[in-house]
Amino acid sequence: MSNSFSQGALPDIVTCLGEALGSLELGHVRVQARVSGHRLLLRLEGEPLPEPDSLLASLAPTLEHIALTWGQRHVELFGFLTNEGIPEWHRQWEGQVQLNPNGTLYRAKQGDVEAIHYLLNYLLRNEGIHARIHLNRKLGLLQINLQAVEPPDPAWAKDFMRRTLARLELTFLQQLRLSGQKLGSFLPTWSQEFDLKQASFWQVPPVRARVPWVQDRPDSDPSSEEDPEPQRTDAPAPELEPDLAYGSVQDPSGSPQLEPKGQSQ
Repeated sequence: MSNSFSQGALPDIVTCLGEALGSLELGHVRVQARVSGHRLLLRLEGEPLPEPDSLLASLAPTLEHIALTWGQRHVELFGFLTNEGIPEWHRQWEGQVQLNPNGTLYRAKQGDVEAIHYLLNYLLRNEGIHARIHLNRKLGLLQINLQAVEPPDPAWAKDFMRRTLARLELTFLQQLRLSGQKLGSFLPTWSQEFDLKQASFWQVPPVRARVPWVQDRPDSDPSSEEDPEPQRTDAPAPELEPDLAYGSVQDPSGSPQLEPKGQSQ
């Protein structure tokens, strides 16, 4: 589902939510919706505001319907008092994705080295980075070599792999060897090794919090609020959960041919 289709579906989504809220007899609560990348952002405005956790539980069937009908599985709700510019509360909801057993993401989650190789290179396609991988299941060792015109930043590479591996949930992995290399060079520019059993690897680096409904300071770039759109590519898109890509993409027909193939022992 493309981002433009999501925007066109907003009136129907708002109507669906309005009917659900009306059935809860919450009084007058106004609903606004917008799409930012793969997220559906909902602004609920009223006074008094409903209690957020009980509201989210009551709206769960409606959100499931929205996920199945319009593909919006990542929803953020912001509760605003009438005419206030700062939200009183913020909640997130994520629907479960039913994976295609023949899809790239499903096979990658099972530890299929070719699927992991293809998935990484698809996600890195706009960064000008090519990933080469070696997987040793017996040792629980995953080696990733990232090659580009200029070697990728080590901190960025670690965070990219942290987010990707968190979604793949490869429980048999114990170690990650990550390296960055300049194209044409014989040796990597840098290399790191991580113990995946240590909580320190999975810690999220601090970032500045953003509230999409609050106007940025005048010296900030308003366009930075929107999630970037991926560039067009001729490569077939794997079946991805929305957190693994900007927007939803379609599962390729048939099994993709992966060149070069990863190696496993």
